[in-house]
Order: sequence, then structure tokens, then C-alpha cells
Amino acid sequence: MEFSMNRRDFLQTTAFAALSAVFAGSARDPFAALALAAEEPAPLDPNLVAIFSDIHVREPESSQQSSRFIKSVAQVLAMNPRPATLLIYGDVAYDAGKPEDYKIFRRMVEPLEKAGIRWEVAMGNHDRLENYRAVFPERFEKAPILENRYINIVETPRADFILLDSYLKGEVRGEIDPAQREWLGETLKKYVDKPVFVGCHHPLSETLLTETLLACPKFSGYLFGHWHWWTIATRENVPTVCFPSIGHWGDMGFVTLNLTEKNAIFTPTIDAYLLPGWHDRKPVEDVPAYLAALNRNVATLPLR
Repeated sequence: MEFSMNRRDFLQTTAFAALSAVFAGSARDPFAALALAAEEPAPLDPNLVAIFSDIHVREPESSQQSSRFIKSVAQVLAMNPRPATLLIYGDVAYDAGKPEDYKIFRRMVEPLEKAGIRWEVAMGNHDRLENYRAVFPERFEKAPILENRYINIVETPRADFILLDSYLKGEVRGEIDPAQREWLGETLKKYVDKPVFVGCHHPLSETLLTETLLACPKFSGYLFGHWHWWTIATRENVPTVCFPSIGHWGDMGFVTLNLTEKNAIFTPTIDAYLLPGWHDRKPVEDVPAYLAALNRNVATLPLR
């Protein structure tokens, strides 16, 4: 706990210089500022993971969603050490996964790649696999695990992350189809020595994976987005973590995951809140106090 709190304080202070460069003197070309930030030397920590969700990137680059994504990338580049891995839990695109959205996204992740940070995404209900593939053909050079599904296993020294594809055509809700469920069950049987996290864009109540997950003794947690609220809960005996949106609505920010030898420590960096008018949730009256409480809510999950 003390380590995570110190790390968050560190991130909030050291990110200031990078953010100033991006949003002040270099505001006319934030991508150039990010490229310069990427050139600054900093070691990569293989046991440190940045987690984004619900970016909803869109034109223009000055839109709330895109500008907040640029800000989050700058914050990651300001870390020392930097996370070696970035995971994105769906809804990269704004509405219907237009190619233009992914082209902007590609420009925004290039500084991360330049800094040596690998990244991977899960498909959300606003994403479209065919358009994502058209903009990132190099990420499809290997044969897919399952046809017409985007599934990935991201390895780190202390835990692996399985990113499933819960996209359901024409639906906001998601599901895991029988072929994925069968593949996941067989894959989890291989995890006898190393902890593993399973996740996708949609919550456990929609993917219905409880039985499959609990059958694996090394399963350590279910990770997802979609709700836009920083939420830590045990559901049906499954530890779950829901990530904030980068900058669309709800709790807005990102999460840093530190993998120790025994624990996975999820530390939020949430700096904004927006409740859309259509939402039935009760509005927050004291936003600064609300944000402070969210950032104190560090999740520590044991590595099985």
C-alpha cells in the first residue's frame, strides 16, 4: 500500500513537465512534444503495467477524448521507470470504429512504441475489428487464435494477461461465444505455475465466465472496462477490477499496475469526473473530495 501511494504521488509530480510541454508551448503540435518526451531516456520496468480503457478517440485532435488520451500518454512517458507494457480494455474508437479513429490512435501510440513500450487492446462494443485490422495490419501477421476474434495473451515476468473479445455485433452488451469459452478453459488448464489475469471490455455479468475462471487455481482476477467507473469488487467469488475511462465520461484517468512477487497493486490516477445528462447515477456534489477518495482506493490482489 505504501509503495503504491508513493508511486502515485511520484507520477503526479513528475508528469508535470511533460504535460506542460504538450499542452503549453507545444500545444500546436502535441505529437511532436510526445515524440520528444519519448526520446528522454528512462528504464522500462517489466513488472509495471499501464492500463487504459474506453479512450473513444475521435477527430479533431483537440476533442475532449483525444486531448485526454494525449495527456495520458504524456503521463506514461513521464514515468521513471516507465511501464514496459500498456493494456487497453476496449472502446479505442469513439462510436462505430471508423478508420479515421484508428488512424488518430495510431499517431498517439507511436511515441509509446518509440519509447519501447509494447501495447495491446481488447475489442469493445464501439470498436470494429475489420477497420482496426486495416490500420494495424502488422498486428495480424500471425494466424489468429480463433477466426474473426481478436484474442491475445500478454506475458510479463510475474503474471500473464489474457485479453478476450467480447464484441457482439449490433449490441452494446457483450458476450463470450462458445468457441472462446472452450479455448479459455483449455488454456487456463496450462496455468499451473504462473498467475494469470483474464479480461475483456465487458463485465463478468455479461461474459458469464465465473465457472471457467474459478476452475483455474492460478487465476488472479477479472479485468474489464465498459462501465467507466473505477470499481473494485468480488462478484460470485471472482475478484474484479473495472477501469475508468481515459476521457469520455465517468471517472476519467488511468491505472498503473505494479506486480510484486506476491501481489498485483492497481493504483488509479483519476483527475476528472463527468456525469452525462442521460445517466441515472446521482451526480457527485463535491468533485475534488470524490476524486481524492477514488485515488486512495488502491486495489491489491494476491497473485495466486
